[in-house]
Amino acid sequence: MTTKKLVRLAVLTAFGFLLMYFIAFPIPPFPGFLTYDPGDIPGMIAAFAMGPWAGALVQLMKCVIGYLIGASKAGAIGMAANFVSGGTMVLVAGLIYQHRKTKMMAVLSLFVGTVVTSLVMAVADYYIFFPLWGIPVNEALPLLVSAVLPFNVVKFAISSLVTFFVYKKVKNILEVRS
Repeated sequence: MTTKKLVRLAVLTAFGFLLMYFIAFPIPPFPGFLTYDPGDIPGMIAAFAMGPWAGALVQLMKCVIGYLIGASKAGAIGMAANFVSGGTMVLVAGLIYQHRKTKMMAVLSLFVGTVVTSLVMAVADYYIFFPLWGIPVNEALPLLVSAVLPFNVVKFAISSLVTFFVYKKVKNILEVRS
């Protein structure tokens, strides 16, 4: 890995952490414990500019730093959920986009990434994260259907929209040329 690429990844990781740490807010009408933060956007930008694994690395490092600094009210479980969701998004969108780097493919990759991430998180929440948080089984499915699944669709739709417009402005600085 070149020094240039390493620096780009570090800068995007720092931006992801800062966005996650300083900008987090609930989205009405969802429950207050579901908060939106734009911290996944730098990971998606890294995935588009440098490939899906670069985006996943940015997501991982953002979450590790966030955990070590205590940025998550939900602790290790919250950071693990953040990584699974953000990591899924950057891998799916990045894998699709890397095959054909056009505006239409960017839109398609962000849409598919949002759908797949929302579905993956529904399964992960139901079978892994809800039990770890102590949510009773009889409350898990209604919570998932009424709040968590729609929240994830909205969250990643917002992040996808921002990524689409921001990436256009920064791609020449970040893209790795062979």
